[in-house]
Order: sequence, then structure tokens, then C-alpha cells
Amino acid sequence: MRFAPFVVGAAMLALPARAEVPNVVTDILPVQALVAKVMQGVGTPTQLLPANQSPHSYAMRPSEARALQNADLVFWIGAELSPAMEEAIESLVSEGEAVSLLHLNGTRELEFRESETFLKLSLSEGGDDHDDHGHGDGDHDDHAEEGHDEHDHEDGDHEEHGHDDHADDTHDDHAHDDAHADEGHDDHAHDSHDGHDHDGVDPHAWLDPQNAHFWLEAVAEKLAVADPENADTYRANAKSAQAELDTAIAAISKQLAPYGDHGFVVFHDAYQYFETRFGLNASGAILSGDGAAPSAARLQSVRTTLMENNISCVFTEPQFNDKVVRAISDGLSLHSEELDPLGVALEEPDYLLLIQQLANQFEACLSHS
Repeated sequence: MRFAPFVVGAAMLALPARAEVPNVVTDILPVQALVAKVMQGVGTPTQLLPANQSPHSYAMRPSEARALQNADLVFWIGAELSPAMEEAIESLVSEGEAVSLLHLNGTRELEFRESETFLKLSLSEGGDDHDDHGHGDGDHDDHAEEGHDEHDHEDGDHEEHGHDDHADDTHDDHAHDDAHADEGHDDHAHDSHDGHDHDGVDPHAWLDPQNAHFWLEAVAEKLAVADPENADTYRANAKSAQAELDTAIAAISKQLAPYGDHGFVVFHDAYQYFETRFGLNASGAILSGDGAAPSAARLQSVRTTLMENNISCVFTEPQFNDKVVRAISDGLSLHSEELDPLGVALEEPDYLLLIQQLANQFEACLSHS
């Protein structure tokens, strides 16, 4: 009997060591929600960027940098969305793997809509014929070569993303009298971008739930390689989430079908993935695709677009101060709703709720137009 402890100890030593769950980091809440769905029952990823801040200009804190340093896997949209993360990933993620979802083969990518052309098209065509916008098939290349000279200087400023700085310069009189874009912006109009401009791929690809459908499987496969012991769970979770997404896509398509010919203006040109998936047709955006501060000329263009196209629906966002919206809508009869592309209002990360919430917000505004 005195040998029993040794026998038991030897048996325990013979058992295979249980592999640790990978340390997984994500960038924004929608990606966090998708990865958490795949990891359900196994572990929970760490979300790096807060939902109430614009990822275009967010600067990471030391604690967030440490999370990257300890990561086995990083799932992020890409440098086009959060340029500050690119350098951090290159310098801190030495042992782990960083996966840019935007650039995975199979992701549906759309080119940025050239912002000034975006507005001019809606003016010249009366807001009724949207085929030339490229919404129907996702092809926006026709805009890529037009209007850059004026656009690059008017909208190139990142400006901490339009919170209080530009809001205080935008008066409540009329947007076209506002010289806000010329005040305090030119000095760093290109510096804060770190080379990030409106050309190339629009990074807001998570707003097409079909991309999310593809990413679920891709995430599961990456996790399966890193953690073979839980590979079956990751793959089963991804398959279940994909089925839920298929149901949601069909339901939202039916919900938004009546509004395909209703014009609207968004605050931040971030929704073309959602629009093309569900047949919506934006007439313009107050901010450009990366959230650069609007010039006085741009604000006037938006105001003219609203008036001449009889558009009565305009959207705000929780990440941006809505003073600009109030300025351009002065004297106009508009209905406004808040679009929440990052899920600020969600109590916990839930991609399905995020997409359904967007659908409800679009319907609430467009039903008044």
C-alpha cells in the first residue's frame, strides 16, 4: 500500500497535458462579437478598441498594447480602419499571428466612394436614379478617378474625428456660412492620417453580414489550428452562427425592401456594404469614408443635396458630435435617426443584434421619407 501514492502520481504524469486556450485579441466590437461566438464554451477574446471611439483615429493605451504583446491570435479588420494598430501589431505581435479580416480571400471588398462625386451624382440625377452609384453590384470604381484634387484638401483632415473641435466651429446659423473647415485644420490635414486616405478599399466590411458569414468559418479554422483540442467546438459554433446569420439576412432583406428608392444622407460614409447587401441607396455623406472633418464647401453640398432632392432622412452616429447635422438641417424638415455601426448601445457584443439594430434604424428614418 505504501507504493500507491507513487503509482497514482505516475498515472497522472502519463496523462496528456491539456492545451491552453489561445489568448485571442480583437479590434472592434463587431469582430469581438463574431470571434466570441466561435469561441463560445471555450474562452473569451479580448476587445482592444472601445466602441464609443472612432477606430480611424484611436490611439491605444499601454494596457491595450500589452494585450497585443501577449496575444496568440489577433483578429482585426485592417490598417484601413485602424491605422494606429498596424504599427503596434508589427512591433508587438512577435510570437502570435495577426489576421486582417478585410484582406482574407473571400471577403467582399468595395472601393471607397469618392465623396465629392458621391454628392454630385445625387444632385445631377435628382436622387431618383441610383444605378450609376454602383450600389447594385458593389462596383464603385467609376468614382475612383474623379474629384480628388478638391477632395484631398478639403476632407483630408482626420481631426480627432469630429467630436467637440469641429462641432464648436460649426454654428447653428447655416452650414454654408460656416468657415469651420478652414479653422485649425490645414496645419495637420495630412499628418494625423499616417498615409490613410479615401482611396482604395472601404474598411467597413463587417456591415455586410455575408462577409461576417465567411469570417466565422475563417476564424474557426484559425482557432482550430492554434487549439486542435477544441477544433470541433469552434467549427460547430461557426456553423451554428452562420445559420443564424442566413435567417437574419433573409428577414432584413424583406424588412428593408420597401425603401430601396428612398434617398437619405448619412453622417459618415461607412454604410455602403450594408446598403449594397440590402438594396438601399444613399444620396450623400456629411463626412468622408474615414470620418475626416467636413469643409464649409462640403457642408453646403450636403445641404443642397437635401434641398434639391427633397431628402427628409439624415443619420447621426454616437461616435461623432451631431452639431454639424443640426447646422445643415436648419430650416429644413428632416427626420433624424442615430446609426450605430460599432454597437455602442449594445449591452454585450452581439453581431446579430448589431445588424438588426441598423436595419431598424434605417427603417425608422426612411419610413418618414
